[in-house]
Amino acid sequence: MRRLIAIVAIVGLTGCGPLRAQAPGDAPREGAVASDLRRDGALATVAEGPAARSSGRAEGTRLDADAIQEASGLTGALMSDGALRITRPRGDLKVALDGFAITPRMGLAGSIVFLPHPSGALLTGVLAVASDELQPVVSALVDAGLEPTAVHGHFAGEEPRILFVHFDGAGNAIALARGVRDVQEAIVRVRAARPLKTTAVEAHSELDASHLDVILGRQGELDNGVYRVAAPRSDLRVVELGVALDGTLRPASWAAFQGTPLRAAVAGELVLVPSEVPQAVHALRESRIGITGIHGESSRREPRLVIVSFWGVDRLDGLAAGVRRALDLLPRGG
Repeated sequence: MRRLIAIVAIVGLTGCGPLRAQAPGDAPREGAVASDLRRDGALATVAEGPAARSSGRAEGTRLDADAIQEASGLTGALMSDGALRITRPRGDLKVALDGFAITPRMGLAGSIVFLPHPSGALLTGVLAVASDELQPVVSALVDAGLEPTAVHGHFAGEEPRILFVHFDGAGNAIALARGVRDVQEAIVRVRAARPLKTTAVEAHSELDASHLDVILGRQGELDNGVYRVAAPRSDLRVVELGVALDGTLRPASWAAFQGTPLRAAVAGELVLVPSEVPQAVHALRESRIGITGIHGESSRREPRLVIVSFWGVDRLDGLAAGVRRALDLLPRGG
C-alpha cells in the first residue's frame, strides 16, 4: 500500500449554523478514515482507505477539490496557488465577552487548508471549539490519524469558554478529508446532546472604516459591524516539513474592532518571532489592551513563531493606536 503525505491547519471567518461549514458563509456534509498515528512525534500518516483507492486519482500536481469537499462534507474555495481553503466559522455558538458579541469576524472561526504535493496532499488547520467539545474533537483527530499540535484560548472570561485546536495530518487527500468530516461530526454530536443556551448580544457598531485605516496605517474592511485588518508577515519565509507556508498559508497578524468611538472592543493576534514578543506585549499593555495568550501552533515550523493573542475594551482611537504601535514594531512586511 502506497503512503501519501499531507498536513492540516486552521484559520478563517464568517457566519454558519450548527451543521454548516463553509467558505465565507455556506454549505455542509460527513465521513470516516483508515489511519495510523505515529507515536514518536513524527508526522502522522493516513493510509489510503478503500474509497480513496477506488477514486483512481494520481494526486500531487493538483487537488481534486470536488472530491475533497464531498468527502469532508464542507465547501471551500480553490485559491490561486492551488490550495483548497475551507473556512470553519462558529456562528452557531453565541459567545459574549464584556458585553460584546464574539462573532466569527472577531475571531470565532477556524480554517482548513489542503495543499497539492507530489506525494498526495498537505493539510494544516485550526478549529474553534467550546470547552465541552474539546476532548471529543481531540479523540476524533487522533482516531482519524490527524495529530493535535496546539490547544489554546484566545479570549479570557468569555461565555461559553472557547478553545482553539491546531492539528496536522498526512495521507491521501480523500482519507484526510474524511478524517476532517469525522471531527466535524464529533462537534455536531456534542451540540445535539447538550444545546447551549446563551444571551449573547448582537454585534453593534458605529465605526468609520476610513478613520481606522488612517490610525492603523493599513486598509481594513468593515462588514457585519466588525472592522478587520490583516498584516501578513511577508518578511518571513516560514517552512513546515519542507513546504513553504506562503500564499494561502502565509502567517498574518490581524485585529478586529467593534463598538462605538466611546466604547469599543478589539481582538486579534500578532504573529511574531521570539525576539519580537517583549516589545509587542509592552506596546499593547501601554494601551490597556490585555494579553490573553502567548503560544505556538506547530513545533515543526521554522523559524519558530510565537502568537500573541489580545483583547481590549476602551475608547476606539486608543485601542487602534495601541495596535498600530505593536504592528509598527515589526518589519514593514509584517
